[in-house]
Amino acid sequence: MSVACRVTTLIAATLLPVSLTSCGKKGPGGEKNTAQKSEDDFLDKDAKPDERQYLLAAKPFFVAVASRKYADAYALLSSHARARMSLDQFKPAQQDADVQQNQSYAFDNVTAEQFAYLMQYVEAAHGAPRAPKMLHVFSTDPDVLNRRSKEQFGAMDSMFAIGAMPDWIPADIRRASLRGQIHTELSPQELQNVAQREGISVEDLKKSGDFDPYFNLKIVLVEEGGQLRVAYFEFLPPSMLD
Repeated sequence: MSVACRVTTLIAATLLPVSLTSCGKKGPGGEKNTAQKSEDDFLDKDAKPDERQYLLAAKPFFVAVASRKYADAYALLSSHARARMSLDQFKPAQQDADVQQNQSYAFDNVTAEQFAYLMQYVEAAHGAPRAPKMLHVFSTDPDVLNRRSKEQFGAMDSMFAIGAMPDWIPADIRRASLRGQIHTELSPQELQNVAQREGISVEDLKKSGDFDPYFNLKIVLVEEGGQLRVAYFEFLPPSMLD
């Protein structure tokens, strides 16, 4: 990533615009083609050969979340991911005052029921997941994955790669950071709220070529027992970086 690109990224990240829309391909009648052509259509086609293994390793968790099969998603988590989860992973703080509260609202030795309960915060903020949109490998650099990069924008790279991933998760097992997007479906009340905010009717909102609600999902893979597994994740709102 060039210096100019990173500076632009930093400015955009600071703004953190929360939006429910995204540009997409239109089909007949102005509707976007959000359905996947194949089960792997959402995987990054430009991934390097050595990155393919990480896409395939993260895919089952990503698809389970997108299908609202939260018990299946939980079963795919590593022991590190289950050891502790905080509200920050599901509902990022909007203000500095919320950070401490979110981090204090945490579960140890998380159960499948608790994971499903926490997913309610994601659905409340972004709508119910309905389909994978895209998934790509963000970084496989050990220094970035462990906040050790000495590059000028190394700290920012780590922020985007692993977010608030706990330092107690061993450095030598971290393998890759991935970022993806999942289409969501808004409830009638949520649709009404968005339409009112945009100053249009619900019908016109649905017809809009730019209306495509989704959320972002950050995943960090580790090698555990000889297998690649999800050790950390964060659900994030849309932004101008997408």
